[in-house]
Amino acid sequence: MGTMDGVIDTVSAMHPILPLISLLKTQGKLVLVGAPEKPLELPVFPLIMGMYIYIYMHASQYVF
Repeated sequence: MGTMDGVIDTVSAMHPILPLISLLKTQGKLVLVGAPEKPLELPVFPLIMGMYIYIYMHASQYVF
C-alpha cells in the first residue's frame, strides 16, 4: 500500500493511472482534473481492493 492520502493529477495526455493509484493509502483519493481526448482506462480491481475514491472533473462540466 502507498503512503499518500490524495493525489491530484493535472495531466491531460494519456498516461498510466495505476502508478498513481499505487501511491495511495486505503481510502485515498485520486483527483483527475486533466481532460484527455479519449476516455481513460481504469484498472477496476485495484480500486475495489484498496477502497480508493476516484474523482474525475472534466472542464466541460463547468460554466464560467
